[in-house]
Amino acid sequence: PPASLPAPGSKFQISTSNINFTSRDEFRFKVKAAQYSERRAKKELDKIAVVPDPYIVSASWEKPLYFTSGRGERRIDFIHLPPKCTIRIFTLDGKLVRKLEHDDVIEDGHHSWDLTSKDGLDVAPGIYLFHVDAGKLGEKLGRFALIK
Repeated sequence: PPASLPAPGSKFQISTSNINFTSRDEFRFKVKAAQYSERRAKKELDKIAVVPDPYIVSASWEKPLYFTSGRGERRIDFIHLPPKCTIRIFTLDGKLVRKLEHDDVIEDGHHSWDLTSKDGLDVAPGIYLFHVDAGKLGEKLGRFALIK
């Protein structure tokens, strides 16, 4: 089900342990709605990065997939993305490996790539280039490494 935002006057319960609060203690929180700033998004294109870089196959944080390949899920993340952009991944000689469409409501978003080509094949280790096209916001070029 889609997430719903709290309405004005909503109450939340916070549970704690080993802290001596009384029934007279009261806490108030103020929250602000997320805002999108095109100017800020343009300035922050330089923050776009790939993590982890380098990506080392069979990294310890990957969940094991015992019943398929015997190893964990392979993926890298493009981070600090604007809400809408196109990510293109290329080999060093300029061949398109994969095109990813990022479309999210979060301004400082991320997009995962499963390290497969547009044909569904596992990509080889090496250095790859990426191009993020954010339309009128601008573009970002970068590189990352896959190590086996």
